[in-house]
Amino acid sequence: MSEVKRLIVVLLPLVIAATLSGCSGANSSLTAESPRDEGFRTALKKEMSVLNVPIEASAEELGRTLNQTLRKDLYKGSTKTRGLTADIVRNGPLAISAADNFLYCTLPVTMSLSYGIFETPAIPLTLKFRSTPRITPEWKLVTEIYYTGLSDLLAEKVGIGPLSLKPRSIVEGLTQPLQQMLSEAIEKKINEKFPLKSKISKVWFAAQKPILANKNYNAWLKVTPLEVMLSPLQTRNNRIKLSVGIKSFTELVIGPEPATPTLVPLPNLKLVNNFDKSFRIALNVDLFYQDLLTIASPLLLDKEFTSDGKKIVIKDFDLYGSRDKFVIKIATTGSLEGIFYLTGKPRFNSQTNIFSVEDVDFDMQTRSLLLQSADWFLHGTIRSRIQEKLNMDLTKRLEQSRELARKAIAQIQLAEHLHLRGDIKALQFRDALILKDKISIQLSAEGESAIYFQ
Repeated sequence: MSEVKRLIVVLLPLVIAATLSGCSGANSSLTAESPRDEGFRTALKKEMSVLNVPIEASAEELGRTLNQTLRKDLYKGSTKTRGLTADIVRNGPLAISAADNFLYCTLPVTMSLSYGIFETPAIPLTLKFRSTPRITPEWKLVTEIYYTGLSDLLAEKVGIGPLSLKPRSIVEGLTQPLQQMLSEAIEKKINEKFPLKSKISKVWFAAQKPILANKNYNAWLKVTPLEVMLSPLQTRNNRIKLSVGIKSFTELVIGPEPATPTLVPLPNLKLVNNFDKSFRIALNVDLFYQDLLTIASPLLLDKEFTSDGKKIVIKDFDLYGSRDKFVIKIATTGSLEGIFYLTGKPRFNSQTNIFSVEDVDFDMQTRSLLLQSADWFLHGTIRSRIQEKLNMDLTKRLEQSRELARKAIAQIQLAEHLHLRGDIKALQFRDALILKDKISIQLSAEGESAIYFQ
């Protein structure tokens, strides 16, 4: 072998080694493939709540109404004793009391008995009845009247001509027609006092139209009613109460007036033992990625990150949504030049009101590329630093939302003589929806509400 060839054989490995050594010191340039766009969930969850419609009257009001219409002559006709007739006349105002889910009726009357040419003087006595009012699925209030006795101040026997009679047994034999008469009278007046279907129809249709809740914020209350529930009628402390619940999805919308939907007809009445009377208004807080970029960019751009003796600098930074994750795009220079992608999941802490991005990690395509060329970058601090800087305190926004909700339902006129009043007691996080340019955070303002007829 000539001297020249020997020299080439000796020097060639050294030249290759020097060349590789020089290449390893140069900056690498890589461009990762962007994550595939995935479809979004299109709507936030809808949590139902109840619009409470209390309907109430006093036993005194009902008694006053009944006394205006209850006839004086209550019964005139035969008794169970052959040839004996009775004449029962109202002898004062009917008294109504309400307790233990019953209506109690006390009716003062006089009773005269006739047998042929003989007639007794008018005998004063007091009849007592108990009523159990209830409402049918057909929206009608019905009552069942039961005779419970009469006053004790009644003679055991009374003579009329050749007969000796017991007036108590005669009265008790006539209670059936009296019960029927009272039942019809009470039923009619209670239905007049509680025109349930017409009242709820008014609420049902009025609630479906968007209502301007706050002119300054251009805030609209939008209600989507689904069903009508009724718990059993209650009578206690001389009050008669009905609780009607309209199960609905209620939200507060900021901006132009929402379109009025096609009105849904009043559904059949659903009878339930009870229902949750808490009221919730859905509030959406839109957090645009541009806002997060405005906060995070000064903390990340042109900042130096080191790992295994190598350094990179973030020269560009972007954020957008894909399905249920954020996509974080970074462009770097230094020991590693290129474009890379990370993903993260949104988190909202309702205790601290901090919105954050958690589980930040390299996208699969980026990870695969770096494993082949620059795996040192996978183990650096860049992931934790980005995750740390993508935090936002939403306390001020949430307090504004809570105050807006409070003012929105403090007193709203749904229709003429129809008002919604409510009180907000808490604000809860319910859902988050990731979109291409923003994340919508759904909050639920919870409290109590009632619709009043005035």
